[in-house]
Amino acid sequence: MLEYFVDLLKISLPILYLFTVFLYGLAFFLDEQFGIRNRTRFLVATLAVHFVYLGTRTLLTGHPPVTSIFEIMTIVSFAIGAAYVYIESRSNVKDTGMFIISLAFLFEVVSAAFIKDDVHINPVLKSSVLGVHVVSAMLGYSALAISAVYGGLYLMMYHEIRASRFGIIYRKLPNLQTLEKLSYGSIQLGFIFLTIVMLIGYAWLPKAIENFSYSDPKIVITDFVWAIYLATLLSKRAMRWTGRTVVIVSMLGFVLTVVSMVVVHVFLPSFHNFR
Repeated sequence: MLEYFVDLLKISLPILYLFTVFLYGLAFFLDEQFGIRNRTRFLVATLAVHFVYLGTRTLLTGHPPVTSIFEIMTIVSFAIGAAYVYIESRSNVKDTGMFIISLAFLFEVVSAAFIKDDVHINPVLKSSVLGVHVVSAMLGYSALAISAVYGGLYLMMYHEIRASRFGIIYRKLPNLQTLEKLSYGSIQLGFIFLTIVMLIGYAWLPKAIENFSYSDPKIVITDFVWAIYLATLLSKRAMRWTGRTVVIVSMLGFVLTVVSMVVVHVFLPSFHNFR
């Protein structure tokens, strides 16, 4: 019975995220009142269903959903949605939701299409501490991804203004100062979660994994990413970076993060591959 319920949730989630994007799109393009009133409510409901899915899947398989890239993708999808809800609640800026939740939708579609129940797993993967470690990492990287999206929207708005085009992008997106603030706030949120990831990793992983090494490529990359964003946060305060400089550094930092992690995952051995 539980297996059928998990499968039902897996099929339902991409549809729920797609409808959420649709509601945000109605509000953005048409100022439709149904979309304006219900977009955030439906997103929260979708995240609640997603949380139940993650919990029931963990009960079914006996481990957190971290054994494959497609399991991790569903956590990324949830993390993007959760991080966005937090940012939206703090800023009360809702017209960027269509762009952010589209990312969550894409991750969930790929996950639902290819995810499988992995029966033969390393015992380390059954640890709840590892679950917290991975979820914190996904929340951190998701917040950095959201920061990069806000940076892209900032540049879109900047070029619209420079070209004296005052269409829907100009009318619906927040002003440049707000987009910069949202991008910077997302960096701060991502940095906090990455710090939690590093603390858990350094405190727990040496005890849990026999071949643990501080020179492991994924640990080195995480430290490198953390240092990049620490430098960004300090430079904004010390050097008073503003506007395009902040968002461009944010976007370049995220691109460098993605490229580095892909290279490490594909080409370099790591104890993080728990198989």
